[in-house]
Amino acid sequence: MSRLSSLSAAAVKAMFSSETEESIIMLLTVYDPATNLPVIRLADNYTKRISETADEVLYGVTSRTNDFVFLPMQVSLPTEQDTGSPSCSIILNYVTPEAVEIVRTQLTKPTKLLIEIVLASSPNTVEASFPGFYITSATYNSESISFDVSMISYAVEPFPAFNFTPSYFPGLF
Repeated sequence: MSRLSSLSAAAVKAMFSSETEESIIMLLTVYDPATNLPVIRLADNYTKRISETADEVLYGVTSRTNDFVFLPMQVSLPTEQDTGSPSCSIILNYVTPEAVEIVRTQLTKPTKLLIEIVLASSPNTVEASFPGFYITSATYNSESISFDVSMISYAVEPFPAFNFTPSYFPGLF
């Protein structure tokens, strides 16, 4: 079944119209691998100011009482294919020393990620959700940070976990 059938008419119109007043916003929630609690919430567009200090102004989206900070990014959504594990990529077009430090220290193992699509006019209504994805690798340069995102595929995991070799099972040989 196509994912388009679950979207609202306003979302489909915003996706396929050449000109529209509505904008689609991609929301990303990154979870801490150790505690499984949300640590970073990002959006690829903004609807309002979230906070303002003497040093900086943060723009973003408030969806279901959670603030998502605006960060320019490109997200390629997973395709609907029958073979293989779904995968996508995310490119953050903003690099700071703090972001690089997070990539180096906290993204050392697969990190859970939730991708959601909302409309700017109704950010509390999730049009599409992509749960079960993990950041599997990250690369960065002076201009961008790229994440490879995929689901964990148990089809490629060995079963049983060990091979019956003399090193694991010396009594068999």
